This record gives sequence, structure tokens and C-alpha cells, in this order.
Amino acid sequence: MDLYELRIEDLFDEFTHVIHFNTVDGLTLLHGANGVGKTTVLKIIDALSNRNFSLLRSIHFSALGVKFSNGQNLAIKRTVPEGGGKPSLEFRLLEEQGRTVHPPWTPGQATEDIGIPRDMIEEIIPELTQTGPREWYDAVTGYTLDLVGVLERYSERLSQFTRVPSRNKAPEWLRELVEKFPVFFIRTERLTSGMAGRSTRFRPSREAAPTPTVRTFARDLSLRIQQSLAEYSNYSQKLDSTFPARLLDPEIHTETPGESSIRKRYDEEGDRRIRYVKSGLLDRDAELQLPQRELDEGELRVLNLYLADVRDKLSQLDEISEKIELFLQVINAKFRRKRLFVDREEGFRVVSTQGHQLSLESLSSGEQQELVLTYGLLFREQVGTLVLIDEPELSLHVSWQNDFIPDLLKIAELAKLKFLVATHSPSIINDRWDLTVELSDGE
Repeated sequence: MDLYELRIEDLFDEFTHVIHFNTVDGLTLLHGANGVGKTTVLKIIDALSNRNFSLLRSIHFSALGVKFSNGQNLAIKRTVPEGGGKPSLEFRLLEEQGRTVHPPWTPGQATEDIGIPRDMIEEIIPELTQTGPREWYDAVTGYTLDLVGVLERYSERLSQFTRVPSRNKAPEWLRELVEKFPVFFIRTERLTSGMAGRSTRFRPSREAAPTPTVRTFARDLSLRIQQSLAEYSNYSQKLDSTFPARLLDPEIHTETPGESSIRKRYDEEGDRRIRYVKSGLLDRDAELQLPQRELDEGELRVLNLYLADVRDKLSQLDEISEKIELFLQVINAKFRRKRLFVDREEGFRVVSTQGHQLSLESLSSGEQQELVLTYGLLFREQVGTLVLIDEPELSLHVSWQNDFIPDLLKIAELAKLKFLVATHSPSIINDRWDLTVELSDGE
């Protein structure tokens, strides 16, 4: 299920924005003057998807309308009590005809005793790290949560160990709804993984030195390659073990293709294998050359079954190979005086034009950002995820900005992702103004 439209009323008590998402290309660009709320729009979507209602309450607006591709509309009303006080939210799910599907729900606000010491929360939810007496850093969303925010997002897991106030539990219909549109908000400062960005004040003895994300991702790719090769090997062994029986089974061979067809397929599968060698997936083996003489019927029959098996075997590597090829294409188009290679043991490695292997940590911050961003999008995001990117020009070299949108469109198609990008840069937009939505300041 995709987001179709987002309507924000009285943002900062001043702006009303309507954003129509590009559902064809999967990429929507937000642009507008400073102060109109581009970054805030991304935060609103991220907060909603991650059920961070505390953050949603803190943003100044009067109403949100979120339309989905299935025709449903989530209506959110934010109310500030007369005379001041903490704002409240009301959630309604409407059908296409405007009828309310479920009773409206208002999340609780009061911080209550939940029956366990607060320092146990991070034992139950390892994604959280306590950064203050009443706050926790959430490694999943990158936000700091108060107790109410923790209860809103993790009530199901906490309720296994203690009593969670019922008003802090989002209703099942709301949980199911937001789970159908996964969101990932990219923060350009995420160059380290593990405990990056977390305070060490409360758990210094348990904190490990942060691992550079490029190093983490290299290991991740190595594991993915090994898993794909294991599946390829198992499937190959299964086909090889049954090859004689299938070759002698008359029901399998109803018609043998002609020699020209066999030779064409042989060349095509050979070229395909070479692609996988260049991707670092397979070793370069000596290829058997077909004889120049005319092939007899028995030889054509054997080759026909052999080529069908080769096609099926290599298909086990298609998905990871396509991603690796695009990964290398995007990165190597930007690297200067160095080149990225994929390695089954190391994941990936960087080699200078002089042939010296360079450490991943020696890459510039911009090169690491590009590598981390491209790899994360291609390999680590769930299909259908809406990826939010805020001002990518801040971490991109000027010469890279013109390639940003073409690269994203390729990634969107291959990895089946959606993108919402907020930008000031004409170089980022380049000639793709057809993908833009302007947030007007009314002037």
C-alpha cells in the first residue's frame, strides 16, 4: 500500500500544503523556500509510520489527511487546549466515501508508573538506550523518546513483562495501517553503525567503539553473497544429480531445437556467466567451445537440456547480481583515482589506480556517504519502503548532484522502493521538474 496524498493544514499556524506522490516513477521531489516546512513534512511522515505520536504532537499543525492507494484516508486532528497545555491528537480512519471505519482514538499523554524500573526498559527493548532520567534514544528511528513515546511505539513488547496503560496502546487497526507503508528516514550523519549517536553517560561499560558503516556493509554483502552461492550450489547439485535421468526421459524431449538456436543460447548463457564473474560472484573458468562442425541430433539434445539447466542455475544469482552491477555502476561513476570491486570474502574493496588496496575508512566522508546510501537502498531496505531524504545536496559533491535523480530512479525500479526527497538544489532536480511538488510560502 502506497501513500497517495498528504494534506497538512496550518503548519506552523501559517501554511497548508497538499502533496501528491508520484506513484508511476516512485520519486517525488519537494522544493520551496526556507521555512515552508520541507524537513517537517518528512518528519511528520516518519513519525506517523513509526508511531512516534509524541513527536507528532510537538509539530504545529491543525489537521493531517493521509490518503492511501487503497482509497482509505487517515484523518488526524491536533487540538491545543484553551489557555495552553499539552496538545492532543485524534485519529480517524475513513473509507473512500468518507465514512468512519473505526471509533476515533486519542493516545494518552500522562507519564504513568508502568510497574517496572525504568532502567529495565532497555533490557526488554535493546534498540533503546537511556540518555536521561526520562528519555531513551531509539536506534531504529533515530529519535529520542520520552516514556510516553516508548509506550506508544513498544507497548506490545513491554506488555509481555508489565502493565501498559491501555490509552498508550495504539489500536490494532492503526498498527496494521502504518505497518503497510514502511518508511526509512535517511540522516546523512549515519556513517557509523551500532551505537552511533547514542549517549554513553548511562551505560559506559556496555558501549563498544562504533563500527564504520562501510565496514559493516562490506561484511553484510559478503554474507549475502555466501548465502546466494550456497543456494546456487544446492540447486546446481540437485539438477546435476537428476541430469542423466532427465536426459533419458522421452517425455521431457518432445522437440529438439535447431543448431542455430542452440549456438545462440550457448553464447547468451556464456555472456551471462561472464557478467556474474565481473560481479565477483563466480570464478572465471575455461569455457568449452562448441565444435565448428555440424552437431548431430544427440548432441543437440544433450546441449538443449544442459542450457536449460545453466539458465535455471544462474537464475539463482539474478537478483543479487543485478543489485551488485548497479551498485558498482553508481559508485564507480563517482569515485576518482580509485575503483570499487566486489569480493566474496571481504564484501567489497577499494583499489587505487596504481593497484594499491585502500582501507574503506580512508575514503572521504562524501565517498562513504555515497557508498553507504547506495548500498543501504539496494540491499537493506524492505520492498515497498518509502525512503525520505532531506537535502541530499549537503553531502554530495557538486559534480555528483546531476546524477542523483537518475541513480535514484534506477534504484527505485530495481529495489522496488519509493522516494520523497526534500531539496533546495536545482542541480539535484536538473531537468526533472515533472517530479516536483512545490511547497508554497504564499508569496
